[in-house]
Amino acid sequence: MLLGDAVTSCAIAASLGAVLVLALRYLFYSLVYERIRMYLRRRCPGYEMYTPVVTEELWEGLGMSLLVALSSWALWAGHNARCHIADTSGCLLGWPDHYHTPVLDGLWLATIAWYMQSSVKHWVGLGRVQGLDTALHHAFSLALLALSYSLELLRVGLLAHWLLTATAPLLSASKLLHCLDAPGRVKKPFFVLYGLAVLATRVLLVPLLLLPCTLRDLWRVPLSRPAAYAANGFLLLLYGISLFWFGRLIGIWVTGKLDSRPQMVVSPEVQRWQKHE
Repeated sequence: MLLGDAVTSCAIAASLGAVLVLALRYLFYSLVYERIRMYLRRRCPGYEMYTPVVTEELWEGLGMSLLVALSSWALWAGHNARCHIADTSGCLLGWPDHYHTPVLDGLWLATIAWYMQSSVKHWVGLGRVQGLDTALHHAFSLALLALSYSLELLRVGLLAHWLLTATAPLLSASKLLHCLDAPGRVKKPFFVLYGLAVLATRVLLVPLLLLPCTLRDLWRVPLSRPAAYAANGFLLLLYGISLFWFGRLIGIWVTGKLDSRPQMVVSPEVQRWQKHE
């Protein structure tokens, strides 16, 4: 473990790591918020009220793009020892004595720090209030990340996290296109691309590729039964949220909500970050 034992490492990542990410988030908001507001005002009068949403989606999109890129590199560059979408034979091979690189340790702790800052951002004035589904997703993700790190199930955990988050950058981009009222010929095909990506990774590959490792193969390694039940429980809860979100995507497409104009959002953040003219 990079920062001591597993509990200490997770605690440091969830506290000091999250504070560092929040500091970077504050710097990002300070640099871009006013520029985004002025751009939206020039684009259409009144659109500057959407600045908090656009700023937040830019930050979330950039952060998740970095995490997905690093996770993809770790999966395919040999750091995950034959545990990826083309070969899952090494996901649990040799556990608990299988070797994992410091790269996976660092990536895991950075991911914990990211999810923690996403969970507490609103309480420090750096984002919107989360919906219940998003709050539960972050809570379950943090629990599964900490549990996987403590049990040294980093290989299968990385595959699970990649499948459940690979589409996150596409989600932020799709939201931005909608917020900016992009033409239908642009945002509709992109929304379909995002929906197909969610269907492939979060809906189909999780039960076809990941759950056989966790619901079947995990019982063949000397892992305690309570730990195995807990890990599978959090994973199934996350999969349930993915199915719920995919149902919402279908609903957006069927009801034609994608054609509606974005609603203006009035937020205390407007006054917090806006420079007085």
